[in-house]
Amino acid sequence: MAEFWFIRHFRTPWNAEGRLQGRRDIALDDPLCSNDHTALVNNLSALEGMVFAEIWTSPLQRTRQTAALHGYPTTVAKDALLELDFGPWEGRTWTELHAAHPGLWSAAPDDLPLGESFVDFERRVTATLHNVWNRSGAPVLVFGHGAWANCAQAVAAGTSAARMNEWKTPNGALIRIRAKIPRKVHG
Repeated sequence: MAEFWFIRHFRTPWNAEGRLQGRRDIALDDPLCSNDHTALVNNLSALEGMVFAEIWTSPLQRTRQTAALHGYPTTVAKDALLELDFGPWEGRTWTELHAAHPGLWSAAPDDLPLGESFVDFERRVTATLHNVWNRSGAPVLVFGHGAWANCAQAVAAGTSAARMNEWKTPNGALIRIRAKIPRKVHG
């Protein structure tokens, strides 16, 4: 089973403002904030000497920019790595979403009126993970988005995408997403 390495894009002005980006093609902060500089140094140290079978990004510029800052200016853009489509909420703030739908993002995000169903979102995240996990050899490095990473961690843990908010993936975070291996029960 190949490993799935994931780095969330660095902060954008909309992250700083608490706005939902989703599919909007927003560039990174310029200059990067100090947290991103720290994450970059830590990530470069963790990636030193690693060989990856492939390096993928979402088609959105914030992920491609983050990959380039990590020394990977040439990547394969995959639509399956696009962020959750927040539909009418894109460009609006998290505060507005929480005021309009108290508690839903945390407890039942699949009940929110978004631009993409959670079933479709979970399917494309799951298919992408299995594409990597069904390989052998070197890991795949992916540069992507926050809700996508949280959903992937929920799927890897063997739970529903609707529970993705139990995971938090900060901007610039490097995570390795591994499939939950069922244990045999003796007795």
